[in-house]
Order: sequence, then C-alpha cells, then structure tokens
Amino acid sequence: MEGLRQAGQSLVLLDTPPERASPSRTRFWLWPNLLSLDAPLVAVVWQIFFARCFGARLDLTLVSLLALSVWIIYVADRVFDALERPCGIPRHQFYARNWRRIAPFWMVALALAAWLALTRLPRVIFTDGIALLAAIAVYFAVVHCLAPRSNWHKEFVVALLFTLGASLTAWRQMRSPTDFAIVVLFGALCWINCAAIEQWEGRGLDSWPVREASIAVGLIALVFLYDRRPIVSGAETASAFAFVLLDRARRRLSSDALRVLADVALLTPLFFLPIAGIRG
Repeated sequence: MEGLRQAGQSLVLLDTPPERASPSRTRFWLWPNLLSLDAPLVAVVWQIFFARCFGARLDLTLVSLLALSVWIIYVADRVFDALERPCGIPRHQFYARNWRRIAPFWMVALALAAWLALTRLPRVIFTDGIALLAAIAVYFAVVHCLAPRSNWHKEFVVALLFTLGASLTAWRQMRSPTDFAIVVLFGALCWINCAAIEQWEGRGLDSWPVREASIAVGLIALVFLYDRRPIVSGAETASAFAFVLLDRARRRLSSDALRVLADVALLTPLFFLPIAGIRG
C-alpha cells in the first residue's frame, strides 16, 4: 500500500482510490479542482476568445463577473452534492470537510458579484444575465430539491448553462448560422467534458461514447466550420481530439489526473488568442 501511495504522486499508473488519499498529501496540481478554480478559468478563456473572434465588447467587469459567478455556482453545487451524497471523490470530500470555511468567501464573492451586476453591467447584458440566472435557479431547484439525481441529464444541463454563460457577452454579435454552430459545438465539448469525467471516475455513463462523440465534434468543426471561422474551429478541433487522446489513455491515468486534464483539454483557445479576431 505504501508503494501505491508513493506512485500516487505522479499523474500516471495510480490505482489507489481517491477516498484513501491523505488530505495532507494532496498533489499541488489537484488544488485548482478542489477549490473550484478550474471551471472559472475555462469559462473566462472562452469568454475572451468568443469576444475576440466575434468582435464583442469586453472589459474587466465582465470578465470578473463571469469568474465570480461560475465559482459561486460550482462551489454551491459541489457543497450540495457533498452533503447530499457523500462519496470518495476528492472534491466532494474537500467540501464535506471544509464547507464552513469556504462559506465566508462564498458570501463575499456573492456580494461582490451582485454589486458588479447591479452597478456596472450594461443594461442589455444585465437583462440576458437575469434570464440565465433564472435558468440556473431552476437547475438548482430541480437537481437538489425536487427530483432524484439523473447524472446523464444533469451533465447535459450543466454543459448548456456553462456554454450560455461563457458566450453571454458575444450573443448579440453572432450574425450567421456558422457563429451559432460554433457555440453549439463548444456546448458539445462541455458536455463531453462533464460526461467523460462521470465515466472516468466510475460514477455512471459507462456506455457513453466519449471517443466517438469527440471525433464527431472535431470533424464537424474542421470540415464544416473551418472555412468561415478557422481560428475558433481550430481551437474546438484541438479540444475534441484532446478528449480522444485522454479517453485512449484513461486506463493509464489516475481518476484525479483525468479530472484535471479534462479541463486542460478545454484551454486550447490560449494557443489561438494571439491571432483571434483576424478571421475568427
């Protein structure tokens, strides 16, 4: 067992279940996931990328508000999951142990996000944001209060809401069917991300075709969208085939590593941002 714990310090060949890992020896690269910082990073990267490619106005207020909002939502969702359905997943264990410590930071973030939304947002974006907030409230009510959990449907809704939030500032700058298709494909990538994590962590969706879905999204982006939106298409194709590679390597990687790398796979716009906006 000691040998397994030592092997757990690397990203590969880790067979020790997450629930046996010692909190005091948490690997440094897992902390962004435990603290729910990975999702805000992905959202902000795509927000900036969409704004650059679609020519939408973007400032520090919009970026900060999205990061705060995603963090608030993810922390709340994970706390509810941890308290309702305790399991051995590291992030759930983390919030089950530390939700009281996180609560003051969560309330400060909520107050700051509310202040930014009420005082700094343009009216049009504020209106769109209220509609999205209502949808998120319905999600929490259904998933955590009214209905038994259905992972397949939950992951789809999470992906949908995440996509709408990340693309919110670019909504009114989308002019063509290609623009809408780009956002739809991004939503498909988010869905693949959520479903793949569920599958790789052994929590369900065993037959969900991660590899096939990823190949389909990558080919659609490359074949049908590249001519009009080569930059965004390139980023989405790269993310799709990153999921293919992860799924192929899933038996050689720990569930923790897969969870982290699944979000890294969605950071491909970082490589395209320097040229984003030239042709989209």
